[in-house]
Amino acid sequence: MNKNDRLLILHADDFGMCHATNQAIIKLLEEGSISSTTLMVNCPWSMEAATAAKNNPNFDVGVHLTLTSEWDHYKWGPVNINGNVDTLVNELGYFPPNLEKIAEADREQVREEITAQIEKAIQMGVDPTHLDSHMGAYLFFMDIHIEAAAKYNLPLRFTKNPPPGFHVETLEELIKLADSKGVLYPDHLIGLPFWLNEGDGYETSRQNAIDILKNLQPGITELFLHPSYESEELKGITETWQARQYEFDIFRDPEVKKVLEEENIKVIGWKELRDRQRGNQA
Repeated sequence: MNKNDRLLILHADDFGMCHATNQAIIKLLEEGSISSTTLMVNCPWSMEAATAAKNNPNFDVGVHLTLTSEWDHYKWGPVNINGNVDTLVNELGYFPPNLEKIAEADREQVREEITAQIEKAIQMGVDPTHLDSHMGAYLFFMDIHIEAAAKYNLPLRFTKNPPPGFHVETLEELIKLADSKGVLYPDHLIGLPFWLNEGDGYETSRQNAIDILKNLQPGITELFLHPSYESEELKGITETWQARQYEFDIFRDPEVKKVLEEENIKVIGWKELRDRQRGNQA
């Protein structure tokens, strides 16, 4: 890899969240419009997603470690059913909808829960390529996530150059921890915004993605999105349904594909990082 090369992981979060999301991500993986995804084992449609991963070993699928459940009428909770999870859940047994509550959770319960999620993914037939975190909950427990990544010898969504809103006070210590344990991570992280401003249409979302691609920095960047098909199911779950439909379309768009080619951006997956971490390639 040349120091000026721009390598891009085109990644879809929330695999397993619902049927419409699963079908969209499967379609994007099959046609190569994205390069990876991560499974939410807690969600009701996780089995469909895991089965697709198991039946398509070429799919690049990690584990989307989940400690929050943000939607009003569509909920999930811990998979560590034989352990103590009282600080992880509300009175109904679901994960809290926001980060403020989970930030106060017991660290050992967090450790046991994320381990249980990784083990469940493996039990479901997934060969995980990496770990990342739903809603950025790992910001409060990054050291635990780094240790889990080291235990399973997997790369992790983490970076020395966090984007705005991902401030980590102990960043230098965490970098040393990850490096000392041989955990690989991207140089840059960028998320497509799934909250649309009033009047924003598909063209605005597409142009935003094009601008991101044209301004991509050298090194490895993970660009994560939340694609889905438009459906009554999705509309019943989240107000972000329109942006998620746009994100399904964006990287299938000929204009966006043209920019990737013109900018000489090489799309890679998390498998490449996992292979490098495990010493399977130079």
